[in-house]
Amino acid sequence: MINNYYYQSEANVQCLLEDIEYSERADTFFKLFNEFDAAGVRWALACSMNLFLRGIVDEFHDLDLLVEIKDIPKVKEIMKKCDAVFIATGGNGFCESDIYLHYQFGRVDIDIISGFRIVTFGTYFLYEYSEEEIDYILVENKKIPLVSMEALYILYSMMEGWQQKRRFKRVLIEEFLLSENVKHGKILKDALEQFQLPGWIKRNIRDILY
Repeated sequence: MINNYYYQSEANVQCLLEDIEYSERADTFFKLFNEFDAAGVRWALACSMNLFLRGIVDEFHDLDLLVEIKDIPKVKEIMKKCDAVFIATGGNGFCESDIYLHYQFGRVDIDIISGFRIVTFGTYFLYEYSEEEIDYILVENKKIPLVSMEALYILYSMMEGWQQKRRFKRVLIEEFLLSENVKHGKILKDALEQFQLPGWIKRNIRDILY
Protein backbone atom coordinates (compact mmCIF):
# COMPACT_ATOMS: atom_id res chain seq x y z
CA MET A 1 0.00 0.00 0.00
CA ILE A 2 1.39 3.41 -1.00
CA ASN A 3 0.86 6.20 1.51
CA ASN A 4 -0.70 9.40 0.21
CA TYR A 5 1.16 11.81 2.46
CA TYR A 6 -0.28 14.90 0.78
CA TYR A 7 -3.87 13.76 1.35
CA GLN A 8 -3.21 12.85 4.99
CA SER A 9 -1.34 16.09 5.57
CA GLU A 10 -4.32 18.08 4.28
CA ALA A 11 -6.66 16.07 6.51
CA ASN A 12 -4.47 16.59 9.57
CA VAL A 13 -4.22 20.33 8.96
CA GLN A 14 -8.02 20.53 8.78
CA CYS A 15 -8.25 18.66 12.08
CA LEU A 16 -5.79 21.07 13.66
CA LEU A 17 -7.80 24.06 12.48
CA GLU A 18 -11.33 22.79 13.03
CA ASP A 19 -11.52 20.03 15.67
CA ILE A 20 -12.15 21.13 19.25
CA GLU A 21 -9.79 18.38 20.37
CA TYR A 22 -6.87 20.39 18.95
CA SER A 23 -8.11 23.91 19.68
CA GLU A 24 -5.90 24.64 22.69
CA ARG A 25 -2.77 23.23 21.04
CA ALA A 26 -3.53 25.09 17.81
CA ASP A 27 -4.19 28.40 19.59
CA THR A 28 -0.94 28.05 21.54
CA PHE A 29 1.07 27.13 18.47
CA PHE A 30 -0.21 30.00 16.32
CA LYS A 31 0.24 32.49 19.15
CA LEU A 32 3.88 31.48 19.46
CA PHE A 33 4.27 31.48 15.67
CA ASN A 34 3.09 35.10 15.52
CA GLU A 35 5.27 36.15 18.44
CA PHE A 36 8.36 34.43 17.03
CA ASP A 37 7.72 35.90 13.60
CA ALA A 38 7.38 39.44 14.99
CA ALA A 39 10.59 39.08 17.02
CA GLY A 40 12.60 37.52 14.19
CA VAL A 41 13.22 34.27 16.05
CA ARG A 42 14.84 31.57 13.91
CA TRP A 43 13.18 28.25 14.70
CA ALA A 44 11.61 25.10 13.29
CA LEU A 45 9.02 22.60 14.44
CA ALA A 46 10.35 19.17 15.40
CA CYS A 47 9.10 15.75 16.48
CA SER A 48 5.44 14.64 16.53
CA MET A 49 3.69 17.83 15.40
CA ASN A 50 6.14 18.01 12.50
CA LEU A 51 5.19 14.46 11.50
CA PHE A 52 1.50 15.26 12.02
CA LEU A 53 1.59 18.22 9.63
CA ARG A 54 3.39 16.09 7.04
CA GLY A 55 0.69 13.39 7.20
CA ILE A 56 2.97 10.74 8.70
CA VAL A 57 1.26 10.31 12.10
CA ASP A 58 -2.32 11.09 13.09
CA GLU A 59 -1.71 12.56 16.55
CA PHE A 60 0.60 14.81 18.54
CA HIS A 61 0.53 16.00 22.12
CA ASP A 62 3.11 18.71 22.71
CA LEU A 63 5.17 21.30 20.84
CA ASP A 64 8.89 20.72 20.24
CA LEU A 65 10.63 23.79 18.84
CA LEU A 66 14.23 23.80 17.63
CA VAL A 67 15.62 27.33 18.03
CA GLU A 68 18.78 29.08 16.87
CA ILE A 69 20.79 29.38 20.09
CA LYS A 70 21.43 33.10 19.63
CA ASP A 71 17.67 33.69 19.71
CA ILE A 72 17.06 31.94 23.05
CA PRO A 73 16.98 35.26 24.98
CA LYS A 74 14.18 36.46 22.67
CA VAL A 75 12.28 33.22 23.23
CA LYS A 76 12.57 33.53 27.02
CA GLU A 77 11.12 37.04 26.83
CA ILE A 78 8.27 35.87 24.61
CA MET A 79 7.40 32.99 26.93
CA LYS A 80 7.40 35.36 29.90
CA LYS A 81 5.22 37.83 27.99
CA CYS A 82 2.74 35.06 27.14
CA ASP A 83 2.59 33.92 30.78
CA ALA A 84 3.92 30.46 29.94
CA VAL A 85 4.96 28.62 33.09
CA PHE A 86 8.61 27.56 33.20
CA ILE A 87 8.75 23.94 34.38
CA ALA A 88 12.28 22.58 33.97
CA THR A 89 15.62 22.74 32.23
CA GLY A 90 18.63 20.44 31.84
CA GLY A 91 18.93 16.92 30.46
CA ASN A 92 18.08 13.40 31.56
CA GLY A 93 21.30 11.64 30.62
CA PHE A 94 20.00 10.80 27.14
CA CYS A 95 18.65 14.09 25.84
CA GLU A 96 21.51 16.46 26.66
CA SER A 97 20.83 19.35 24.33
CA ASP A 98 22.85 22.55 24.61
CA ILE A 99 19.67 24.35 25.68
CA TYR A 100 16.50 22.65 26.88
CA LEU A 101 13.61 24.66 28.34
CA HIS A 102 10.30 23.06 29.23
CA TYR A 103 7.25 25.31 29.55
CA GLN A 104 3.54 24.81 30.09
CA PHE A 105 1.02 27.07 28.42
CA GLY A 106 -2.36 26.17 29.89
CA ARG A 107 -2.47 22.42 29.32
CA VAL A 108 0.01 22.51 26.43
CA ASP A 109 3.60 21.37 26.99
CA ILE A 110 6.28 23.22 25.04
CA ASP A 111 9.91 22.14 24.70
CA ILE A 112 12.42 24.72 23.48
CA ILE A 113 15.62 23.11 22.20
CA SER A 114 18.94 24.43 20.88
CA GLY A 115 21.68 22.04 19.88
CA PHE A 116 19.50 18.89 19.81
CA ARG A 117 21.85 16.31 21.34
CA ILE A 118 20.95 12.64 21.84
CA VAL A 119 23.39 10.56 23.92
CA THR A 120 22.87 6.81 23.63
CA PHE A 121 24.29 3.57 22.19
CA GLY A 122 27.66 4.68 23.63
CA THR A 123 27.78 7.70 21.30
CA TYR A 124 25.93 10.91 20.50
CA PHE A 125 24.37 12.86 17.67
CA LEU A 126 24.06 16.65 17.63
CA TYR A 127 21.74 18.57 15.35
CA GLU A 128 21.74 22.36 15.35
CA TYR A 129 19.36 24.80 13.71
CA SER A 130 20.31 25.49 10.10
CA GLU A 131 18.16 27.75 7.96
CA GLU A 132 19.37 25.98 4.80
CA GLU A 133 18.02 22.65 6.04
CA ILE A 134 14.49 23.71 6.93
CA ASP A 135 11.34 22.60 5.08
CA TYR A 136 8.12 24.61 5.06
CA ILE A 137 4.41 23.89 4.99
CA LEU A 138 1.71 26.47 4.40
CA VAL A 139 -1.08 26.49 6.99
CA GLU A 140 -3.68 29.27 6.67
CA ASN A 141 -1.16 31.48 4.85
CA LYS A 142 1.41 30.90 7.58
CA LYS A 143 4.72 29.47 6.40
CA ILE A 144 5.50 26.92 9.11
CA PRO A 145 9.20 25.93 9.35
CA LEU A 146 9.85 22.21 9.83
CA VAL A 147 12.98 20.35 10.90
CA SER A 148 14.01 18.14 7.98
CA MET A 149 12.97 14.51 7.84
CA GLU A 150 16.60 13.50 7.44
CA ALA A 151 17.53 15.10 10.76
CA LEU A 152 14.47 13.64 12.48
CA TYR A 153 15.36 10.21 11.12
CA ILE A 154 18.73 10.22 12.86
CA LEU A 155 17.33 11.76 16.05
CA TYR A 156 14.56 9.16 16.33
CA SER A 157 17.03 6.37 15.53
CA MET A 158 19.24 7.50 18.40
CA MET A 159 16.24 7.83 20.73
CA GLU A 160 15.60 4.10 20.32
CA GLY A 161 18.54 3.47 22.61
CA TRP A 162 16.55 4.61 25.64
CA GLN A 163 12.92 4.62 24.42
CA GLN A 164 11.96 1.62 22.31
CA LYS A 165 8.60 3.19 21.46
CA ARG A 166 10.51 5.64 19.24
CA ARG A 167 11.14 2.82 16.78
CA PHE A 168 7.61 3.12 15.37
CA LYS A 169 8.12 6.72 14.26
CA ARG A 170 11.65 6.03 13.06
CA VAL A 171 10.28 3.33 10.74
CA LEU A 172 7.55 5.68 9.48
CA ILE A 173 10.14 8.36 8.72
CA GLU A 174 12.29 5.78 6.93
CA GLU A 175 9.32 4.77 4.77
CA PHE A 176 8.68 8.43 3.97
CA LEU A 177 12.28 9.05 2.89
CA LEU A 178 12.33 5.95 0.72
CA SER A 179 8.98 6.86 -0.85
CA GLU A 180 9.37 10.61 -1.29
CA ASN A 181 13.14 10.69 -1.92
CA VAL A 182 15.85 12.38 0.10
CA LYS A 183 15.83 16.18 0.04
CA HIS A 184 18.62 17.01 2.48
CA GLY A 185 21.13 14.30 1.75
CA LYS A 186 23.99 16.36 3.18
CA ILE A 187 22.55 15.89 6.68
CA LEU A 188 22.78 12.12 6.34
CA LYS A 189 26.23 12.23 4.73
CA ASP A 190 27.57 14.57 7.41
CA ALA A 191 26.18 12.29 10.12
CA LEU A 192 28.14 9.37 8.66
CA GLU A 193 31.35 11.39 8.48
CA GLN A 194 31.19 13.42 11.69
CA PHE A 195 29.66 11.08 14.26
CA GLN A 196 30.49 7.58 15.49
CA LEU A 197 26.96 6.32 15.05
CA PRO A 198 25.96 2.72 15.82
CA GLY A 199 26.55 0.34 12.91
CA TRP A 200 22.88 -0.41 12.28
CA ILE A 201 22.06 3.29 11.98
CA LYS A 202 24.95 3.79 9.53
CA ARG A 203 23.69 0.86 7.43
CA ASN A 204 20.17 2.29 7.39
CA ILE A 205 21.45 5.71 6.34
CA ARG A 206 23.46 4.18 3.49
CA ASP A 207 20.42 2.21 2.36
CA ILE A 208 18.41 5.44 2.23
CA LEU A 209 21.14 7.36 0.42
CA TYR A 210 22.27 4.73 -2.04
